[in-house]
Formats: sequence, C-alpha cells, structure tokens
Amino acid sequence: MKVTFRKVVRDYIAMSRYVALGSLDGILTVLSISLTAAIMGISSGNAVNTMAVGLTGLSGGIAIALSNGFGSYVGEHAEEGKLIRELESTMLLEERKLDDTIIHQQAKYRVYMSMLTHGSASFMGSFIPSIPFFLFNDIYTAISVTLVICFVMMFVLGCYLGRISKESMLSTAFKIVVVGVLIVVISYLMGGGHG
Repeated sequence: MKVTFRKVVRDYIAMSRYVALGSLDGILTVLSISLTAAIMGISSGNAVNTMAVGLTGLSGGIAIALSNGFGSYVGEHAEEGKLIRELESTMLLEERKLDDTIIHQQAKYRVYMSMLTHGSASFMGSFIPSIPFFLFNDIYTAISVTLVICFVMMFVLGCYLGRISKESMLSTAFKIVVVGVLIVVISYLMGGGHG
C-alpha cells in the first residue's frame, strides 16, 4: 500500500470530527491548568511569571496530546486486530494468515492515522491558547487573551460539530461553551479565587 503525503493530508482532513474532538480536549486542558496556575499565583500575592503559567498549561497540553495519541493507538490497534481475526475466521483461514497483506497494511495505516489525528489535534488545541502567556508579561492580559481565544475556538468547534452531526450549530456550540464556563469556575475555585 503506497502512502503519500497527499493521501495522509486528505485522510487527516477526512477525520475532521476527531480533529475537532482532539482540539477540544487540548483547549479545555490548557484552559483549566493555566487558569488554575494563574489564579493560584495571583491569590498568593506574589508577582506571577506568565511564562511559568504558560509552560504549566502547555505541559498539561502535551500530556493530553500524548495520552490521546497513545490511547487512540492502543484502542484502534485492538479494534483493527479483532476485525482482522474475525475476517480470518469468516474466510476459514488460520489465525495471522492475513498479516502482511494489503488488508493488514490498511488496518495499520488506519491505526497510525487515528493516533496522528488525535495526538496532533490535542497538541494544537493546547498550544494555541498557551501563546498569550509567552507574549504578555502582564498576567491579567495573558489570562484575558487566553480566555477569548479558548471561547472563540470552543464556539467554532461547537458550530462545526453541530454541522457535521446535523444538529443545531448554535445549540452544540452553546453546550461546549457551557463546559468551558464550568471549567473556568472550577479553576477559579481550585486556584484560590474564592478566598
């Protein structure tokens, strides 16, 4: 099976709903971690290092990206393996007879595409909202810009997911934004903003 860069890009785009879901994981992770770290720093009364907050959030984003990528690999590998074993049984073949065939190669390709899609989308979803913490020295400016970026991204992803599910785009976007607001409230409380 020949795999070209063009095919990978085309298949990546075709898996857009997984890209959207992975991005959402990254956005919500960074939103939670960065906001909690920033509020903890502010409530301590000391000067807050925005770069340290950004790195804290980004490290969580990298962790979720690796977790999603590896989790996708393990889950898809098991599922594809099961389907191949069932196909061998249906075709009255000995187990592992389809290994190294085009069927097996296509299954491996789907596993790697799933891993790439989930992992990279989660990373991009966490990287973009982290950028303000590296650009602004003022923690309040960095938080404000990050919140705007996160909520715009959540709204756009919600509209997109609503569109592909043939449901109300605004309703889906609203539900995702509500989850974002809930995360902001929890982060605020956990960061010490309640005192």
